[in-house]
Amino acid sequence: MEAKFIFVLIPVLVLPWVVLYFIMLASNKKVVSNFNKLKEKYELHTDFSKKVGMKNHPNAEGIYRNRSIKVESVIKDSVDGKKITPHTVLSVDCANSEGFTFAAVRRNRKNAAEFLHGSVLVEDNEFDNKFILHSNNPDKLKKIFDFNTRFKLDQVHKLGFEGKISLNGNVLQYSEAGLLGTDEALMRTELVMHEFCDIAEVMRFN
Repeated sequence: MEAKFIFVLIPVLVLPWVVLYFIMLASNKKVVSNFNKLKEKYELHTDFSKKVGMKNHPNAEGIYRNRSIKVESVIKDSVDGKKITPHTVLSVDCANSEGFTFAAVRRNRKNAAEFLHGSVLVEDNEFDNKFILHSNNPDKLKKIFDFNTRFKLDQVHKLGFEGKISLNGNVLQYSEAGLLGTDEALMRTELVMHEFCDIAEVMRFN
């Protein structure tokens, strides 16, 4: 192989890795920036010490509207359970003495086979066409998912919601694939956090 050809080939092979490195670096900075925004806006305690490979996996926790909240970066199964990937998980404490449970995912062809069986409709065609819901108490679910809740979750949907919203035990949880690396992801997380606190308040009287 001629030396001239090798000198041409090396940049071609190396350049994509250099580009990938700087993309990962920029993404990592955005994740840290978004957690700092949560810290400052909601007076949360943040921990940036955890790393997986080259990426920071920050956590943030504290009290918001008199409720314990936590936003964490974890490695877990995807919504369909077919692969393990980094996730952002939001958890909000909620009093739930009756053992009420629910789960909501985006309605699409990918999720239909996995989640459609046994799903619950809230009798709002526009909302039902966007979300698949499950619950052990459909009547209570319809009360909780009132007009205000449906409206706010519709905003989350418009921001690219692809995760899972659920209530199990005393924890309302929102999980989505990917770290908190975009403005849209931060907005989704904040909107769901506000709505979780609203749902927790509604549950006190339902």
